[in-house]
Amino acid sequence: MVQGGVMGRVVVADDALQDRLTAQAKAGTFQIGLIIGQNTREKDIIVHLAPTPVPDEGDLSSEDEEVMPSSREELSKNKYPDSLPKVVEGTVSQHARQVVRMLPGGLDIIGVYVVTPQADFTSSSSQSKLRLILGATHKTTSRILLETAESKTEKVILHVCTQSFKIVCKTLDLSPTETSTQENGDLKFQRGGSKWQQLSYAYNINLNFWLPKDKPSQSLYKTILTLIKPWAKSVTQSLILINSENPEDEDLLDSSVEEKPTKKKGGNRGLMELVPPKAYKVEILDPCTTLVSSSGLNDMAGSIRLSGTLAGLAFLHNKATVGEARAAVLLDLVRSVVSRWEMHCDSLVEEPPSHLIGPIIHEPPRRVFLEGGGLPVSLCDYLFPGDSCGDACQSAKELLSLKIRKEHVDDSQETLADASEVMCSADISVDGPEELESQGISREGPCSSTQLLLILAVAAVGVGVSFVSLQGSQGLT
Repeated sequence: MVQGGVMGRVVVADDALQDRLTAQAKAGTFQIGLIIGQNTREKDIIVHLAPTPVPDEGDLSSEDEEVMPSSREELSKNKYPDSLPKVVEGTVSQHARQVVRMLPGGLDIIGVYVVTPQADFTSSSSQSKLRLILGATHKTTSRILLETAESKTEKVILHVCTQSFKIVCKTLDLSPTETSTQENGDLKFQRGGSKWQQLSYAYNINLNFWLPKDKPSQSLYKTILTLIKPWAKSVTQSLILINSENPEDEDLLDSSVEEKPTKKKGGNRGLMELVPPKAYKVEILDPCTTLVSSSGLNDMAGSIRLSGTLAGLAFLHNKATVGEARAAVLLDLVRSVVSRWEMHCDSLVEEPPSHLIGPIIHEPPRRVFLEGGGLPVSLCDYLFPGDSCGDACQSAKELLSLKIRKEHVDDSQETLADASEVMCSADISVDGPEELESQGISREGPCSSTQLLLILAVAAVGVGVSFVSLQGSQGLT
């Protein structure tokens, strides 16, 4: 049962989600989770509900602990809360941090849902906690964009009462200029959900970064993010071709979009048929601007090169404009690069410092795409060397509560690279760092491999890669 009120912003979802929420309410157990969907100008579209799992002691990154130092102690209890005030906001924000990596362009975490009694949801302590949870989640998911796009501050809240089984939709604007009052949302369930359009692309990346000596206290994670930001801002100025054409931003992506849903015979409701998304090929032609400072080698402690070809996807609603499509593609690209760097730094925390001198190749995770699970869109995951498609299925189960079969994991878009081939093409040597410096940041021509590679190199004689590894072992601080 959906409870109405004064009509507010329209929120649409598939009927299957209504059945799932009602079943959870009838079970009578508390649950909180993330709402995955898409914000449009006219409405918000809910695609999936991902319940926040029971946290493990090691779930929080060092970055989150810096903001919430008491969270690890609370997480160590390893118990699922039974009411809203007992939820640790760091648990939900860390879940959001992992889930947002699995989303293609166009999709985001647009809110949270709570299954709990009415009295628990409406208490003042619960409402304060809910705002803290939404604020922490918004901050976490916005950070990965590197200030290249604005994350919408108006969030969706779904409350499912375990006593009346009613589903209430609210919206809350987290902007500091807005009041903290929740507004009624106009929740509509429809069979078959929404129709989607798919955009796919491949992007050749070849970035060289010099590591400065003057920031010894800053972690490798933050140092590289600082260096990636100029590239991220530059790539947002790219020319985006769609099916080899350059339409105006105001044009509809699909000019033949139908206004009315397709109806099946014998049905008494409008049924949106589950048809495959209309597919588009995208080319990203970014400006070849040199973003690296030409300061001397004496100011540098090491260098890092990111090289390879990235595969990406974005999904848009059926009435999306070309401008929305371009923004979704660029968001996916930036989010993909930052996600891999975050995961790479997480993996370095457990590795001992290296004492080798000379270039070292690290392979950050490659992207795979997940289909099925009853969703109309594809999701993604990242696999390190040695990981299998089964690991991606396990991640989908744990983080999204989705059952994905191994044969529905597409791991062919990005493949493992040949390390010796990349070393030859990298053109990095201890004796010739000046050549690297003169290259700046280059994106000319396709890469010989289809896997993003991170090359940790020597910047000057006597300064080894051990410095870089040692910095990385400090974690995301």
